[in-house]
Parts: sequence; C-alpha cells; structure tokens
Amino acid sequence: MNNQRAEATRSEEITRYFHQLLKSSGEEGDIGFTKFRTVFDELMPIQQEKLKSITGTQFESLLNEGSMISIGITYRDRNINFIESKDSGEVDYKLWNIYAREYDRLNQILNQMSRDIADRFDGIPLKATMGGLIGKIDHVKEYFEMVISHRVVAENAGIGWRGKNQLTIHEKFSCAIRFATIIVPYPLSMSDRSESKCGSCTACEDVCTFIKNRDILPDYRENCRRYMLFLKSKGIEKDICGKCIKACYQSSIFKEVFSLRS
Repeated sequence: MNNQRAEATRSEEITRYFHQLLKSSGEEGDIGFTKFRTVFDELMPIQQEKLKSITGTQFESLLNEGSMISIGITYRDRNINFIESKDSGEVDYKLWNIYAREYDRLNQILNQMSRDIADRFDGIPLKATMGGLIGKIDHVKEYFEMVISHRVVAENAGIGWRGKNQLTIHEKFSCAIRFATIIVPYPLSMSDRSESKCGSCTACEDVCTFIKNRDILPDYRENCRRYMLFLKSKGIEKDICGKCIKACYQSSIFKEVFSLRS
C-alpha cells in the first residue's frame, strides 16, 4: 500500500509540474504514464535496440521498475485551417507553411518540456519525432531506426487511441497533438491503454488515397514520405502533410466533440 501511495504521489507531482509548464507556455495538452517494459515489448526490434542504446546500463533496471511519461501539446484551431488551404480552387502553399512552422514550434516546446521534466524527476528525455530527414533517406523503413515511437507510449499511457491514419487520436484534441517522452527509473500510477473508437468513420480515408488503400499498397507510409517530398518541392519548409489531421478534427464522427484553442 505504501508503494502505491508513493507512486500516486510522484505521479501527481509530475502531472502538476507538467501543467505548470503548459500554463507558462500558454499551451494546451495532456500527460499519461505507462510501464517501460510495456512500451519496449511493443516497439519494432530495431527500435528496441535503439532504446537499449539510449538507456545503456540502466536498461535492465528500467525493464523491472521503470516508467515512461507521455506528454502532448496541441495545435491551435486556426492553424489546422491552413492545411491544404485553397483559394479559388488552388492550393495555397504559403498558408500551408503556417501549419508547418507550428509543427516545428510545438516540437521545440515539447523538447524543452521533456528536458525540464527529466531534470526535475531524474529522467531521460526523448525528443519529439524529428523532421528534416525525408529527403535524406531512400525509403521510410530507414526512418524507423532513428526514432522511438511516441505513439506507442501515448496509447499505452491512455492519452489516445491509434486511428486509421496511424496517428494517436485524443478524445478532446483529435490527432492535432504532438508528443515527447520521458523515461524515469521508478514506478508510476499507470493509465489504461486506449482502444480504438474510430468505428465506421472514414474521414481520414476520404482525404488520403494512401490511407484508404493502406492494406493493398506495398507500404503506404512510403507513399506518405514521397508526398511530403512533393510538398517540399512546393515550398513547404518541414516534413509535414496534415490532411488526415484536418479531416479527423473537422469532419470525423467526433467533430462536435473535438475542441482546440483558437
């Protein structure tokens, strides 16, 4: 019982600190906790090796006692509107770039938050998923070895469920939310894993043929990578698309429930 109380107390301390960081930065978001072992077991083998490398001599003890903290911060409602914004039927790539810059800004805030939490609570920060690599690799499979899936952490931490677009969907914020992770060497109060609630919704599939045909394409994620290369050729500054995010937020079966700050 004392152990459970200690876990709850520490979890509450971390949660309070995260919300202080959110308030000071003027952002909105969510936090959750899950076991290190749970995440490790669900990662791709190549990502498991990366996690072993990151944690070094702490790896075995983390498997037994460690936890992973998922933190997420959201886009603003107004920035979602800039995704594939059209004027007189033509896509306005300059406006789309506003969303791309917001993607980069959120990553920077998440990286600072993860460092702050790690410093305060004896953890190891894992940065928000990096951009700038799609043109430096020949296939999307090369990307997986460079990252640890924040989505696996977030979903096991109860923050959201895996959507048909393979993004994590939050019950309030849709998939308009970005994540970072902090590894800590002690148990925390774990959340229940989020199960999919997409049901018969096809909003993301209706705007993206890659998602719609994911089961018959050799690797639809490679098609996504190539499409982002196309967008960069049009002047988009970051490795983004976002069409399925906009569709989920504005057109899905949950569109009346989802809500982002303006």
